[in-house]
Amino acid sequence: MSWRALLCLLLWPCIAFGHQSGNSYLSLTSDPQRFAVQADFPVKDLPALLQLQEAGHAGLARDQVEALAPQLAALIVESLKIEADGNAVNLRFDGQRIVLRNDGLYVSQRHVAPPLPPGAGSLLLHYPFFSEEKPVARAFVRLSAEGNETSAVFDARHPTQRLALRDMSLGESLSTYAREGMLHIWSGPDHLLFLFCLLLPGLSLAAGGLRPAGLHALQVVTAFTIAHSLTLAAAAADWIILPEKLVEAGIAASIMLAAGLVLRSRGTAHQWKLALGFGLIHGLGFANGLRELGLSSENFVGTLLAFNLGVEFGQLVVVAGAALLLAPWLRSAVAVSRLQVWGAWFNLLLATGWLVERLA
Repeated sequence: MSWRALLCLLLWPCIAFGHQSGNSYLSLTSDPQRFAVQADFPVKDLPALLQLQEAGHAGLARDQVEALAPQLAALIVESLKIEADGNAVNLRFDGQRIVLRNDGLYVSQRHVAPPLPPGAGSLLLHYPFFSEEKPVARAFVRLSAEGNETSAVFDARHPTQRLALRDMSLGESLSTYAREGMLHIWSGPDHLLFLFCLLLPGLSLAAGGLRPAGLHALQVVTAFTIAHSLTLAAAAADWIILPEKLVEAGIAASIMLAAGLVLRSRGTAHQWKLALGFGLIHGLGFANGLRELGLSSENFVGTLLAFNLGVEFGQLVVVAGAALLLAPWLRSAVAVSRLQVWGAWFNLLLATGWLVERLA
C-alpha cells in the first residue's frame, strides 16, 4: 500500500475536522447485483467545479444545489472514467442528496452500473476533476469489493489509479504491467525512431560481419536502457516533475538531433553517448505512459520493474525484427548508404512535424 493510501486510511475518520477547500470523496462498491459509485463534493466548491459565476458570500442555497443535480451528474459521467480489466464501466445517475457534516454542506451523488465482469482483477480509475480556475485538490477514494477494502488518494499529479478488486498473485499483477510496457513501446513510434536513428550508423559495420554491427547495437540499446530506466523510476516516484508538453517536445527534438547527426556524419563513436543523454528524456515519457496505466499502490517497485522490463522486451523484439528484414541489403555499401540517408531524412521530417505540433 502506498504512503498516500496509508495516510488516507489513518485520517479518514477525522478528515471532516480538517477539511480544506478542494477535497472530494469517492466511495465505490462492487457486489453481484450492481456496481455503485458515491461522489461527495463540498457545496462551497461547486461554483469552481462547475465553472459557475460566484455565488456570493452566502454560497449556494439548498434549492440551488438541487437544481444543479443534472449538471453535476453530467460532469461526473463525462469525466470519471472507470475500466474493469479493460472493459468500460458505464455509469448512470441514480440520485442526489444533501448532507450536513461538521465542516459544512456536501452534495452526495449516487451513480450505478451493471455488475462487473466475474473474475475481474482490477479497476482503472481516471479522476480528473479540474476547473479552469481551481482544481479539486485531492480525492479520497475507497473501494469495497468481495469483502476487501482498498483506499487511494488522487491529486493533480496522480489523476489515474489502479485498484485491486480481488486478491491477485504477484505474478499476475506483474505480468499485466509487463504486457502494458510492451504495448506502450509498440504504440510509441517516437521512442523507436530515436533508437533507429542511433542504430543507422552501425549498419555500415555489417559489411565486416554481423558481430561488429551487433556489438554496436548492444552498446546503444544498453545505454538507452540504463538512461531511461533511471528517469522512469525517478519520475514515477515524483522525484522529477516536468511538464508533459516539455517532455514530449524534448523527445521530438532528440530524434531531430540524432537524424541530423546521421546526415552529417555516419560515424558510430558517439551514438551510445547520445543514447545515454537523450535516453533520460525518453524515460520521462515512459513515466507519463505508466501514470496513464495507473500505478499499483500495493507493489510500486514491482510495478515499475515489470513495466520497464516489458518496454525493454518490446524494444528488443522490434530491433531484432528490423535486423532480420534488413539483413539481405546490409552486404551492399550502396544500399546501406541509401538506407541511412533516406531513414535519417524521414525521421528528421517526421520529428520536425511532431515538435511543431507539441509546442503549439
